[in-house]
Amino acid sequence: MNLAIRSASALLLFAAATAAFAVDLGRGQRLYNLHCASCHGITGIPLMPDTPNLAMREGMNQPDVVIMQSLKMGKRTKPPFFGRLNDQELLDVIQYTRTLR
Repeated sequence: MNLAIRSASALLLFAAATAAFAVDLGRGQRLYNLHCASCHGITGIPLMPDTPNLAMREGMNQPDVVIMQSLKMGKRTKPPFFGRLNDQELLDVIQYTRTLR
């Protein structure tokens, strides 16, 4: 099995497994305010240049597992959260950001 097929299979299995997690929007909001709001703003409207506008859903059209991987690894000016937040906490933050408008 080639690497692309194995990676896709792993992502699908992970996505199916994460569906069983119960989302805690309150914890997602607390974590967002603590770790994300300084750049993305409390309401999702960015305070820093080149930061996605979460209130306009920029970057949120991807599956949760893809967003989670991006959060873990960091990108450009966004710090990596690998080891700082666990998978459930990241999912809570992702789901909370989907409520911003």
